[in-house]
Amino acid sequence: MNPKVEDTQSNYEDAENLNYSYDGIKQLKWYEHVILNRPLQIFVALLITAVLVPVILYQFHFIPSGGFQLSVGSCLVPQTSRLPCGPGNVSEGECHAQCCYDVKTGFCFHRLPSRFSYIMDVPWSQYLVLHPRVSTIPYNSKASLRNLRLSINERTATHLTLDFYNGKEPLRAGRRLYNKTYSYVVSSPELNIEVKGPQGTIFNTIRGPLIASDGIWELTFRLTNATMYGLGELPLCSGTEKVIYSHNNDFSSIPLIFARYNGSYHGLLLDTPAPTEIMVRAENEIIVRSLTGTGLKFNLFVGPTPKDIMNDAMNLIGSNWNLEYWMLGAHICGTSDQDLNNYINKLTAANIPFESHCGHRPIVLGSNRCEAMEMKNLQDVDSGANLIRQARKRFVPHISPYIRFNEDTTTLKTSACTILPEFDLFMYHDPYTFEIYKGEVGGAKVMYPAYDVASSHFLKRLWPFTKKFDGLIIENNWPLDQSNKSAQDPSPYLDYYNENFKAALTNTPTWNMTLLDKTKYFFKHNTYGEESVKAIMNMTGGGIVPAVSSHWMNGNVMINRQNIEALWLNLHRELIQAALGGISGHWLWSTPICGDTNFFPENQTDLCAKWYMASTYFPLVRIDANTPARDPTAFNGNYRNYMLTSLNRRLAFIPYFYTVLQQGPLLRPMFYQYPQADYFERTNSQFSVGDDLLIVPNLHVMQSYVHVTMPPGTWYEIWGGERVNVTEGKIATMPTLESDFLTLIRGGSIIALQNEIHGTAENTRKNSLFSIVIALQCFNTTSCSASGEVYFLPGLTLKFRATHEKLYVTAEGDDFSTMCNFPNNDIMEDAGDIKIFGLDPQFNNYDTYRHFEEYVMFCDLEAQDVIEVNLI
Repeated sequence: MNPKVEDTQSNYEDAENLNYSYDGIKQLKWYEHVILNRPLQIFVALLITAVLVPVILYQFHFIPSGGFQLSVGSCLVPQTSRLPCGPGNVSEGECHAQCCYDVKTGFCFHRLPSRFSYIMDVPWSQYLVLHPRVSTIPYNSKASLRNLRLSINERTATHLTLDFYNGKEPLRAGRRLYNKTYSYVVSSPELNIEVKGPQGTIFNTIRGPLIASDGIWELTFRLTNATMYGLGELPLCSGTEKVIYSHNNDFSSIPLIFARYNGSYHGLLLDTPAPTEIMVRAENEIIVRSLTGTGLKFNLFVGPTPKDIMNDAMNLIGSNWNLEYWMLGAHICGTSDQDLNNYINKLTAANIPFESHCGHRPIVLGSNRCEAMEMKNLQDVDSGANLIRQARKRFVPHISPYIRFNEDTTTLKTSACTILPEFDLFMYHDPYTFEIYKGEVGGAKVMYPAYDVASSHFLKRLWPFTKKFDGLIIENNWPLDQSNKSAQDPSPYLDYYNENFKAALTNTPTWNMTLLDKTKYFFKHNTYGEESVKAIMNMTGGGIVPAVSSHWMNGNVMINRQNIEALWLNLHRELIQAALGGISGHWLWSTPICGDTNFFPENQTDLCAKWYMASTYFPLVRIDANTPARDPTAFNGNYRNYMLTSLNRRLAFIPYFYTVLQQGPLLRPMFYQYPQADYFERTNSQFSVGDDLLIVPNLHVMQSYVHVTMPPGTWYEIWGGERVNVTEGKIATMPTLESDFLTLIRGGSIIALQNEIHGTAENTRKNSLFSIVIALQCFNTTSCSASGEVYFLPGLTLKFRATHEKLYVTAEGDDFSTMCNFPNNDIMEDAGDIKIFGLDPQFNNYDTYRHFEEYVMFCDLEAQDVIEVNLI
């Protein structure tokens, strides 16, 4: 029988039926005089309270007194603090006997503290085996895992891991450090973990449930009582539910949460590849439910700044990628239903700047390369690559990890042609018939290799190409399966299943497909994308940095967002996703301009134009030219001009972007850039671009004004030089035009642009004069300063420093070979003009700034230490 929480009502007699008379009072007995004595009533009530309160506290207070006494737990928990016991919304009969039940709301919840805990009879050590307090779990009353261990690994002074695992597995002994910035306490006899950093408690399991069994593990904890960010949400609010199960609407980044507490930041990274649900409750409790039989692992980063958390996360997931300059230009895939050659000529004639194209169509490998359609596909890959390179663009094909099943019975099957039946072993199979499982993509039947067990011989046979690619986009690799799986309902077979998991499983292979050795795919699903990336890169021979749609804890890849519908809401969401992805370690992040699914040109062209303006500041740019096409040639009039201007403006900014990306993410949330500014705690409608630019996007249809919360320092509108005279932390309302996208530059900074566009990023870098923009930070009219730099090569960075009178240019490094080797130079060697914001108005030759032409020959730095330029 569950303890119940229900409303009670007192029954009162009707006052009109009460009779009062003096005679009645005179007839009262002596004990009635005692009972009706008000002072005596108060005394008796106080006496009862003095006796009962200690008893109640003893029974229900969640810190048991004395020895190894176990807590009882109370059901008197406020509704906002109730943690669901099992699924939560179940009938009273389905609610576990060790839980509480609210009959009014039909909600089953944990006691406080929860009785679902692991206990020990001696103080904790990493060698100790813990045992469940309750023998069954609140999911189908399955047996609790009988042996559990906790390993705490002090990886660095600011990074530790908490690893809950099956006690029958080999011991995972964590290291111990003498110098570290955190401490932790593991309480007994009931397991509770509290980790403290310099700012206070940064992780606490709050005596909530720890559930472990063969099929589901659950842990509840709190990181902060203040603001959190991550999992694609800025901020991460109560009520948020996320499924860590790679699918078509995933948030693409690693599951990293930033938490703010006492003016500092700390982070938590979930490292559990099994299908997992994360829920944020009303009081910032985080519930992690994982459909696993192996355990839960968490990485905890002490901070104290978001940048520190990012660096610790990148040390864990890696960041071994080489950013090439051309990657920052636009990539196009699709032909707008035209012949590829004609389409590329059309783009060139319209002066659309782009770097690369994917060819005739995305690549899907076939099981039989000698089949007629497959031979045509392979020929198209080669011909597409040739056409693109003849146009002096780069060939960056798209490829999916599944294999088209094209075993035509009329085609001769030889080992040189087909991978079947020789490599059946490496394919996932139907769990009932054990035939090869065949999903469906675009109406075609496809197979799914188990890349983690596939042999090099199989991969060599599968890969038909000898031509090298300039880049590669690995798409649909969560992986995609559009077949109808309504007959494969997993709910009777899984310990926990809800609408969140159902949505995630809709466009993935059936949950119970298996290998011939009966290895289940479901529990390895989250790592499938990562294994496919490794295998495909092995087949290509490496040497390129792939952009991928799905990965697992891999910071060595670029991110390729997919399945984005053209909506104003999604423009905002993609800005947030890119900003959070960047500070989580994925600096190279692309999202399709105007989306890549539903788009209605007749009423969404204004949205598409604003999306182009926003894409100027995205780390990477991708344009979907499939039907309906979203490249600028698909539009006319002013909107087409706006889109073309945005692409050209992006090329102009690339020297700055390339410099920023050497040391940090490009697009950043405001809390990351200004961690001490409380007024940015919940800001998600403006973004920092590096240290020196601030963008405020239009996020609504027909929006003619934007609201800017002003950061510290002085800020100028980047094109007109107008100073924003609003106090730090206050809101400025700024007008924006249909053709405009508000961009501010920070006073005290210097950036270099290349405004004359030459078709591609590399041609612009080589042939366009630099334009130096100086935004002064002035204390008075004669005390101004600014500084900046432009990174060119590992052996050459130009440093700029300015006062209100002079500009000084110096070089860090001496590798001028690609700049000063005229006419074979790859980098423009001169600046042609200078623009200055913040001078005393008497020196301006325009309304709000000074602009003049001045050749600054950077190659002079080969022979001299500094170049001086007079500004006034």
